[in-house]
Amino acid sequence: MSVRNDRVYLIVVSVSALLVLGVLAASFVVYRRHDFPLLDFLALVLFLLVSCIVFMVVSYRKTRSVNELAHLHELMQYQRELDKIARRYRSLLEGAGNAVFVFNADTGLLVEVNRRGTELLGYSKEEMVTLKGKDLVPEEDQEKFSLLVLRVVRRGRGRADGIAFRRRGGDRFLGEVEARLIDLGDEKVVHATIRDITFKHRAEREMRQRNRELTSLVNIITRANQEMELETVLDVTLRETIEVFGVDGGGIHLRERDGSLRPAATCSVPDRLREALDAGADGGLLGRVAATRGPFALDDLAMEGGMAGLSDESAGWKGFAAVPLFAKNRVTGVMYLLNRQIRSFTDEELKLFFSIAGQMGIIIENARLFNELKWKSDELMGSFRLLEKSSHELALSQHRLRTNLTLVERANQELERIDRMKNNFLGMISHEFRTPLTSVISGTDFLRSSSSLAGDPDSRQVLDMIHEGGERLFEIVNDILKVARLEAKSATVTRRALHISQVFSQVVAKLEPLLAERSLRIVFNNLEGLPHCIGDQECFEEIFSELLENSVKFTPDGGTVIISARVVDRRALAPKREILARFNADFPSQIGDRCYLEVAVRDNGIGVSHDEQVKIFDKFYEIGDIRHHSSGKFKFQGKGTGLGLAIVKGMVEAHGGMVWVESPGVDPEARFGSAFLVLLPLEESLRTPVIPLAAPRDPLAGDIPGEGA
Repeated sequence: MSVRNDRVYLIVVSVSALLVLGVLAASFVVYRRHDFPLLDFLALVLFLLVSCIVFMVVSYRKTRSVNELAHLHELMQYQRELDKIARRYRSLLEGAGNAVFVFNADTGLLVEVNRRGTELLGYSKEEMVTLKGKDLVPEEDQEKFSLLVLRVVRRGRGRADGIAFRRRGGDRFLGEVEARLIDLGDEKVVHATIRDITFKHRAEREMRQRNRELTSLVNIITRANQEMELETVLDVTLRETIEVFGVDGGGIHLRERDGSLRPAATCSVPDRLREALDAGADGGLLGRVAATRGPFALDDLAMEGGMAGLSDESAGWKGFAAVPLFAKNRVTGVMYLLNRQIRSFTDEELKLFFSIAGQMGIIIENARLFNELKWKSDELMGSFRLLEKSSHELALSQHRLRTNLTLVERANQELERIDRMKNNFLGMISHEFRTPLTSVISGTDFLRSSSSLAGDPDSRQVLDMIHEGGERLFEIVNDILKVARLEAKSATVTRRALHISQVFSQVVAKLEPLLAERSLRIVFNNLEGLPHCIGDQECFEEIFSELLENSVKFTPDGGTVIISARVVDRRALAPKREILARFNADFPSQIGDRCYLEVAVRDNGIGVSHDEQVKIFDKFYEIGDIRHHSSGKFKFQGKGTGLGLAIVKGMVEAHGGMVWVESPGVDPEARFGSAFLVLLPLEESLRTPVIPLAAPRDPLAGDIPGEGA
């Protein structure tokens, strides 16, 4: 700003001088041409010079005042910047997380300190101004502080750890100092930052101590784990522990089965002292250590009661420390250390000793287990040698077993082939029988309807016998074909919604003449309120026709057959799981969350034995004695071909259900009766029952109406 004003001033003066010179030159020309008086000319010149001088003086003063104002403005701006910098410096100084001190490099006096510094040392700012840096350091650290100051003066910066500082109250702390020299022109100052590292130093020291302890512990455990013999493990452990603690001797006593402590390993311990340590009814000093289950130490062993009176050789031991050995929270022994000089074991040393003992208890227990395993291994090796002698015979037996299994497998394959041939043969025979049987039945029907035999009762009777035999044989052929189709899984099933009451109405209507002839009564329980099931109506009618015919055949004249039904699910069938598995091993695992209709057909006949309950559903199987069947004269009293229940089983399983029988046993006099139960799947949407489920009940429980005595 001032440089620009000076330039303007020079330009103005130069222009004014040129103007004056121009006026003088013009005046001189006029004077020469017009012959003005000389005095007038000189007066004009003098006037012009005075005017020029006055103008120049005024211009100079004005320009100088402008420059002074500009300079004053610049000084005020500089002062504001300095104030801002000072406030910023003070804010940084007070807001610093560490203690900051500024010392005069020449006098050593404190120039500046922040709030953290006064809090750290406990002095006020006024008190600290009168102090020097060395006044804050105790005598033993004066040399270290002086070396730091010398390093800062020579190199411009320095750093030192672990210098002790003294607070106003007298207590001390360890500080970490970072200092640097700052040249301010007219003076030099030292900017020092001090951090309290007392806790850090203590933590590092504890960490180093802990690392040394862990290293010692790992070394001991490693050396001990390298050996598996118990005596070697004890000796190695004891010597390593003695070396870690720098003592003169020690020992390990292990607990016996009777609870006493027995010396197992010693190092440099006299026999008499070793005996004195565990002497007494309570096991002596070592016994007390085992009882307290904690570390124990003495500075001077001779001061312990019971140690006085020993020989000079034994009395020379002073320092003593002992800890119990643990394995599975059980004291297995005691480990102790001895020193010839008075030795005060610190808490850290006792903790390390206790940690070593804890690990050694486990290692000793493992070594004991190893010895036991080794002994058992030797026994097993002896047994193995005995077994090895019979291995050849075992190999021969296995070879014979494999040979027999191969023969059995071939026999099973042959049986399966024969069974297929039998089924094919039966199917072929049944198919071939149908055509001639149809002709026989048709012919006898024609002859029976002819009037030519009206007067010949004998011929009529023969034709009736032929016709009935043909129909019976035709039914047998149809049953054989049904069984063949069911086994081949080629039977066609038309599924639709059916109500069980409709099925039984059709079946009972066909059996009504027979029931009336034998005075049999059929009772229906709980059929109307049931949901619909899914299946083929013709198959259902044939299933329950076979079951009713079977019940009628084994029910005495005047008896009662009870038909009942209920909705069941997995929970309701759970008590019968074992019974169901006898008749169909896969069905219990296939029930899932589906609901079924359980239909029961009960009679009070002679019953079925437990051994034959599963077999009666096999093809061509007949049970019982005909004397125990029925007193009727119709075909129901005959044994039949043994295909009826096999057809029932095949048809029910083709619908996704199952059939089984329950009976207490066979007794013609008591007439325990039988109950044939059928499970039929309900509609797919019925995953849970829509009516209250009936509680599981024994089908034969309670009296049957109409039953004789």
